[in-house]
Amino acid sequence: MKKTNKLFIKLLLLLLIPLAVISCKKDAYLTDGGVSNPNTPLSTYDYLKNNKYHQFDTVLMLADHFNLKDSINNAKTFFAFTDISLRLLIRNLQIDSLNQLEDSVTQNLFRQYMFRQTINLSQATLVEVPYTNNAGTKSAIKYTAANQTIYLDGANVAFPYNVLDYVKVNGAVDGSSGVAATDSVDVVIPCQTTGIKTSTGTTLHVLANNAILNKL
Repeated sequence: MKKTNKLFIKLLLLLLIPLAVISCKKDAYLTDGGVSNPNTPLSTYDYLKNNKYHQFDTVLMLADHFNLKDSINNAKTFFAFTDISLRLLIRNLQIDSLNQLEDSVTQNLFRQYMFRQTINLSQATLVEVPYTNNAGTKSAIKYTAANQTIYLDGANVAFPYNVLDYVKVNGAVDGSSGVAATDSVDVVIPCQTTGIKTSTGTTLHVLANNAILNKL
């Protein structure tokens, strides 16, 4: 029985190693626990609308209120946020409904996560690279190096991967020269999905569900 289990574990490891290599390719991204084709025939808006888990239903209702469908489709890069993040914002603003949220924010809630340049994980570095978003405020992009450790056959096997981060810049970019000691630390928000290529030319990334949105 032990020999059978060890053989199974070794075969599993052999299957996992090529999968880890594939997932590290520049244009691959993880979604729903597996490697997926990054290209979709849908527009950016329709891709979010047709999410099978309905993660963006309330987000798109708010986008429709601000007539942002074309802006979402035309953005070269969009860091989309989910309904869970929107609910966190509603709670943090101490309001009770979507109607109240519509009165509390502007379309720049979305535009701060849109860019006129195509931004990919392959372009990111470990240090923050500043970008001006479509709301005209300061943002930055970086990546965080991480490892997924799996215990196999008496040993821990680590599979390295990189996580794309959207950074809300507070004052000066962290790590830049001459930053005052009183400068606020930038807010780093990791992406849960990266590199989706939509039919309208957008590179779509999805922020983590617990992303704390900046009210604009």
